[in-house]
Amino acid sequence: TTTTRMMMMAVSRHRVTAPVVRRGMCCRHARGARAAPRAAAVDAERPVPKVIIDNKSDAFATVLEVSFGEYLGELLDTVAALRNLGLDISRGEVSMEGKNKTSKFFVVDRATSEKVTASARLEEIRQTILTNMVQFHPEAAEYIQAKKPKRRDGYDAPLGKVATTVKTKISCEPERYHTKLTVECTDRPGLLVDVVRTLKDLSLNVVSAEVDTIGDKALDIIYVTHQGAALSKNMEQLVVNSLAYYLSLSEEESY
Repeated sequence: TTTTRMMMMAVSRHRVTAPVVRRGMCCRHARGARAAPRAAAVDAERPVPKVIIDNKSDAFATVLEVSFGEYLGELLDTVAALRNLGLDISRGEVSMEGKNKTSKFFVVDRATSEKVTASARLEEIRQTILTNMVQFHPEAAEYIQAKKPKRRDGYDAPLGKVATTVKTKISCEPERYHTKLTVECTDRPGLLVDVVRTLKDLSLNVVSAEVDTIGDKALDIIYVTHQGAALSKNMEQLVVNSLAYYLSLSEEESY
């Protein structure tokens, strides 16, 4: 009828058009939104090479702890290299935590049958383990510097220039008979030896040292005394300032 036809025309004039959804574009955006967290999760799951040298947990041996996710096998090459350094391995332990395999070696100096305390020897052990890791597992090269860098000015100055990837932190914590010095910075070959040399230039006695290498971060814990006792507040500040300046000579900002 005429009335019905007029009502239909009125409805058609006021009909609201629904927006067109482009499925392909929405899916692409959704995939992109999901991809970023997924990539971050993958990066978080990537294993990081770790070499920890511990002189406190065992009374009679230096404990070497080595891990790099699932990459490391029996480490027979590392065992042979440690023996070539004049070390005896009293025992070894292997543990698994999820997908991370950790190997521990309890070593002593073959000549003295005592734990290793000299900074040069500790650095030699650390570099030997890291060199073997890079040789047999190239994936670790992303984190490990294979050789000692050179200063741009050509002088035989501390450490050489390296790109700074870890913020340098230096702290002193007084204990009963000595002071615990913690140095956290970007790892590089020769770091412990040069830090200890700087401390000795300040007339400090280095009692013992521990070295942790976690990816491109070095965490050195050094126990020191001054005139047979823990450091005074003034000496602590001098040590922190000296090491901060010393390390700044070898760092260049990375962008």
